[in-house]
Amino acid sequence: MTGYGSIIGGDDTVVALSTARGVGAVAVVRLSGPDSWAIARKMVAERNNFGTMSPRNMALFDLIDKDGERIDRALAVKFEGPASYTGEDIVEFHCHGGLAVSSAVIDSSRTHGAQLATAGEFTRRAFLNGRLDLAQAEAVDNLIHARTDEGLRAAMAGLDGSLGKQVEAMRNSLLEIRTELEYRIDFPEEAGQDLSPAKIQSLLDDTLKKLDDLLQGAGRALLASRGAVAVIAGAPNVGKSSLFNSLLGSSRAIVTSSPGTTRDAVESELVLDGHLVRLVDTAGLRTSSEEAEKIGVEYSRHYIACSDVVLFVHEAGSDFRRAESEFLSAHGRDRLVRVLSKVDINPVPSGDAGDFIPVSSKTGEGIERLKSAIAAAVDSLAESSGGKASQVTSLRQKKLLEEARELIVALDQANPPEIIAADIGLICSRLGEITGLIATDDVLDSIFSRFCIGK
Repeated sequence: MTGYGSIIGGDDTVVALSTARGVGAVAVVRLSGPDSWAIARKMVAERNNFGTMSPRNMALFDLIDKDGERIDRALAVKFEGPASYTGEDIVEFHCHGGLAVSSAVIDSSRTHGAQLATAGEFTRRAFLNGRLDLAQAEAVDNLIHARTDEGLRAAMAGLDGSLGKQVEAMRNSLLEIRTELEYRIDFPEEAGQDLSPAKIQSLLDDTLKKLDDLLQGAGRALLASRGAVAVIAGAPNVGKSSLFNSLLGSSRAIVTSSPGTTRDAVESELVLDGHLVRLVDTAGLRTSSEEAEKIGVEYSRHYIACSDVVLFVHEAGSDFRRAESEFLSAHGRDRLVRVLSKVDINPVPSGDAGDFIPVSSKTGEGIERLKSAIAAAVDSLAESSGGKASQVTSLRQKKLLEEARELIVALDQANPPEIIAADIGLICSRLGEITGLIATDDVLDSIFSRFCIGK
């Protein structure tokens, strides 16, 4: 287990490109660690000027390689730990954009002892050094990947540390109960009676209410940050992949006239009316003896079960009412958007489509109407999540809050004090995992591996 709050960065100094790779006006190369200032000083021609430069001020320097050849003329800025992003000494070089320049600057730093940073290493060091809690670190990743205003607001709500403060307040309150109970167990003749069963229950009820408040808006926040999963489902060869491509406006899925072309799920993102939607094309639903297709169909059923919205697609001109009935009996009617495809081949008379949206991936007919219907379904889903979006920014946080809630509900004060104290300890552990006060290396590796290198 790992607890944050002390300087844990290690003896190594790491370097990475902190801006996107490719051609651009500016590229930022960041060094962090105990030797970052010393290494950076060796990388500039004007070493005395760099040595006397105050933190958080910028100055212009000639950057040189190990042979003294000029690489670039760039701005440099120092940040002094612990009042820096990582909690360590940092140097940033703001160079001209382009792969050649940034690569040469990174190579120069490595000749003087810097090591290449791993994915998310700067933010991981910020967490380990107490600059961010784990919930804030996850919000950083969401902020980087935000594609909508909703996603941006959700990430910023998680970044301000409010979730961590609320969770730690609940945890500290529960720890007081546990400490009092354990003191009574060890020293029954000295223990006071400040915490009666009624008082303990009152504190537990208060914690339960706070957990409910956080969980009430968690669904909306997660929809904003991770996007709504919209699965395209139906029988083989009804035009699912063509529809997928039409909605995206690009050819992402293979389209042929042969049934069963799609064997695996294909996913891509789009933004509809301010909502991030993760659109998934799946294998056609049918009974098959072919092993690869059978696996693909099972994947399809799994995606349908886990989806936020399902686009049920059926070909116009055939018995779509019967197909709808069979689909509903197998998968239910929640979050369903009904689509009639290929209406350019089999036109549907006005009013005959009912709840189905007639579309043609070839001509574009009905595609905009379908996009609006998907956005409306996501909007309805967000509204049904209730309340304002909370600071919960990951499924991991939501799951831990739910587990803590379940443990409180299951706690029985009729049990001996030892059991009650142990149960409260479990609740505190779940809450501690949210902020990272309790975190295994596996959990940290899983979280920070999702970050880009340089953040």
